[in-house]
Amino acid sequence: MKVTVLGSGSPKASSERCSSGYLLEIGSEKILMECGPGTVRRLVEAGHVPTEIDKVFLSHLHFDHWLDLIHFALCRWDTSGPDAKPLKVWGPPGIQEIVDKAFGADGLLKLDLTARTTHEQSVAIYHGRGGTGARPWPTFEVNEIEETTVVQGKNWRVSFAEVPHHQPYLISYGMRWEIGDKVFAYSSDITWSPEDSTPPPGLAKVAKDADLLVQYVNVFGGGLSGVAQPKNENGLLSMISRCARDANVKTMVTTHQSPHLNKEGVRERIIQEICNIFPGQLIWGRDHLCLDLNDE
Repeated sequence: MKVTVLGSGSPKASSERCSSGYLLEIGSEKILMECGPGTVRRLVEAGHVPTEIDKVFLSHLHFDHWLDLIHFALCRWDTSGPDAKPLKVWGPPGIQEIVDKAFGADGLLKLDLTARTTHEQSVAIYHGRGGTGARPWPTFEVNEIEETTVVQGKNWRVSFAEVPHHQPYLISYGMRWEIGDKVFAYSSDITWSPEDSTPPPGLAKVAKDADLLVQYVNVFGGGLSGVAQPKNENGLLSMISRCARDANVKTMVTTHQSPHLNKEGVRERIIQEICNIFPGQLIWGRDHLCLDLNDE
């Protein structure tokens, strides 16, 4: 399994980092995990095109984790011929409503899709790719996940665990990917209360014995010792470090880094605070970072 970080940033606009997005390559299969703004651009920059992918997994419905799904689905559909498969999307409750309101017959994209399926020039392009008759609208297979959901593919399976992040307004899931004897874990975003002495059970569950953990570290003020923090973020770095240590994680990659974390001095202090507790390998995440789980 190969993981390419397409977006390691946050909701804040950045010239260096797009919002959350990851390309997973398992054998010949390519899967998107998260699809925040900038995902399509980074995907193409990495040498791939949307038509190579027919599966997307979303952890939660903050815009910086899903908004490029619309862009991705349109690019994939608009450059496909008649053999295009429906786009399969797994996400938390609410994702079906988003797809329906964007791509439905009276949805947000009604004018665009009507033109692209009716205008003679667009229809001729579709016929030139082997299509016949009327050009169909984009099609989807949407699956709203629960904690008990398990999705299996060829040589892989992914399970989910709820992690605390802006409930009850939305639900956020960490993901655990098992590929043969390798484990890739993804924390999703974490909102943690310092009153809790232990890491969130969902985070500990997905991270257990992970070869690679992509971990949210977006903390106010750097989350550093001696720096005033909002009540729900003080000690986040200590918590995620203890969780990774106790879960026997081999390599942790940081993600969801706002611009204030990527300044000289702040970045190094965050790395030091994590390494004071976590004994495994730590990698400061960045867009276009590629990691192969088979590479020791």
